[in-house]
Amino acid sequence: MESQADLINSSTILSEDHSSILNMAYSYESSAWMSSWELSKAREEPAAVIGVKDLQLQVMAGADGWTGDWVEATCPQQPALVSVSFALRRPFKKASEDDDIAGDTIHYGLIKLAIIDGVRAYHARGITPDFASELSMKSICIFIASVLVRRSLAVGRNVNWSSIRIMLPKSSLRGAGASLTAQAIYKEPSLEEQEAGTLRSTGHIGESCTLRLHDLTVPTIIGLLPKERTMKQNVVANIEIDRWYGLGDLHWDIQQIVVKTIEESSFQTLEALAERISKNIIRHSLIPTMIKQTSTKDKWDELADDYADVPWEETHVPRICPIVKIKLEKPSIYVDTTPGVEMSMDIRPSCDSPYFDLWEGYKRLRLCPRPLIGTLTDWIAQEHPGGSKDGTSSNVVGINRKLDGLQPDLARTPQDAKEITAQPGEHPENPQDGESPRLDLNQKLDGSQTDTSQYNDNAEETVTRPKEHPENSKDGELSILSDLNQELKTWQRDIAQLRKTAQGIRANAKKLDDRKSSMLAEISQLLDNFRNELTNVQKAMQEFVVQ
Repeated sequence: MESQADLINSSTILSEDHSSILNMAYSYESSAWMSSWELSKAREEPAAVIGVKDLQLQVMAGADGWTGDWVEATCPQQPALVSVSFALRRPFKKASEDDDIAGDTIHYGLIKLAIIDGVRAYHARGITPDFASELSMKSICIFIASVLVRRSLAVGRNVNWSSIRIMLPKSSLRGAGASLTAQAIYKEPSLEEQEAGTLRSTGHIGESCTLRLHDLTVPTIIGLLPKERTMKQNVVANIEIDRWYGLGDLHWDIQQIVVKTIEESSFQTLEALAERISKNIIRHSLIPTMIKQTSTKDKWDELADDYADVPWEETHVPRICPIVKIKLEKPSIYVDTTPGVEMSMDIRPSCDSPYFDLWEGYKRLRLCPRPLIGTLTDWIAQEHPGGSKDGTSSNVVGINRKLDGLQPDLARTPQDAKEITAQPGEHPENPQDGESPRLDLNQKLDGSQTDTSQYNDNAEETVTRPKEHPENSKDGELSILSDLNQELKTWQRDIAQLRKTAQGIRANAKKLDDRKSSMLAEISQLLDNFRNELTNVQKAMQEFVVQ
C-alpha cells in the first residue's frame, strides 16, 4: 500500500516554506482573495472528491452561547465539527482497479490525522502562523491548512480544490451555531515552481473565506396581514459574511446585532427587515473592525473626516471589504410552504455603490458593547457617534416607536370597515335595542363620539409644526423633520376623506344595501393608502436614526 505523505511530528508543522494558505490570503496584497461566488466560477469540475465530515473535537475558539466576555485564561471550551474535502485532479483509476490505496487518491485517515494534529498545534501554540494569534475559528483553519500543505495533501499536483469548514454548534442560544468555511483552488504547478519551495509550489491561485450564522430564530411583528400586526411570529435568519477578513469571535457580536434588530422591529416586509439588518451589521460591526485592522497600514488621522473625500482606492480597505448576504424566512404564516427573501450587499467604498453612504462618520463608528444592555435602537440613537449632538435622534426614535405602536390598530381598520354594515346576528356583539346596528365609522377609527357633521375638512392644518432646531442641527435633520410634517398633513387629509365617506354612508342609508360593496371597496382603498403613507414615514425616520 502506497502512502501519500510522510507523517511528521506536529511540533514541526509550520515552516517558512510551507506557511498557511490562508496566511497568503490574509496578507493584504494578495490578488488571490475572492468571494465564494467568484471562486465557484473559477473552479474546475472535479474528477472525484475525498473528504472527512463533522469530526467532533473540543476547541477554544472564543465566546460560546453563554459567555460573551472572556480573556484567554478563561476562554471556554466548546464542541466543534470539522470537515475537510478535496477535489481530485484526476480519477482514482488505479486505486479502484487494485482495490487498494494508491497514489491517485488520498486516504481519509490521513485527512483525519491532519485535522487532529492541526487542532493540537493550535492549542499548544508553540509555533504561530501570521495573523493567527487570537483564539478563533480562523486561527484553527490556518493551523489545519498548514498541516495539509506540509503533508502534501493540499497541493496542486493532486487536487484542484479544497475546503475546510469549522462549525461551532453551541456558539448560539438562538440558532444552529456559527461556521467558517475556507476554500482554495489550485493549478498544477510546474517543475520549477515545485522546486522553488514556496507557496507557489502548492499551485495555490485563489482563496475564499466565509463566516455564517445558521438559523437564528427570533420572534417579532412582521407582515401585512391584520393578524400579523397583532401577534409575533418567528423569523429565521441565515447570515453570510463572504470575503471574511474578521478578527476573533466577531460572529458573537454580529449575532447580537441581528437578534436585537429583529426583536425591536415591526416591519411589514421581509425586504425592509433584511436591509435594516444588513446596515446595522455593516455600520456597527464590520466597518469598525476594518478600520481597526488597517490602522497600522493606513494613517486614518491624516485622511479626511468626510467619507466622500477619502481616496479609498489608495487604502487597504477595498481589498478586505466583505460581502454581506442575508436570507430571511417566515415559516409560520403558511401551512404548505415557507416564504423567504435573500439579499446581498457589497460594501466596498465607491461613489458608484448604492451603499456608499454607509461609510458616513467612518472614523467614529465603533462596536456595540458586549453584551449590550438595553435596546440596539437606543444605543444607536443616544450613544453612537452617528447620532446628532442635540439629541434629535433620540426624539425621532421616540416618535418612531409611537408610529410602530399605531400599526397594529391601522392594520385592523379594513376588517373594522367590513363590520360597519353588519346586521344584527352577523356580528359577535349585537347592539342593544334601540341602537343602530351600523357603527359610526368615526367611532371605529378612533373610538370617540365625534360628530362628523362638525368635522372640519381643513383639520390637517392643526398639525403642530416641529419646533425649531438649534443652529447646530444638520440640514439633513431639518429636511427629514419637514418631510415628516408634510406626511402628517397627508394623513389628516386621508382621515378627512374617510369621515366624508362615513357621512355619505349615513346620508344614503336607504341605498346602503345596493351600494355596500362599492362603498366598502372605497373605504378599504383609502385605508390602504393611509397605511402606505405610514410606511413611507417610518422608512424616512429609520434612515434618519441610522445616519
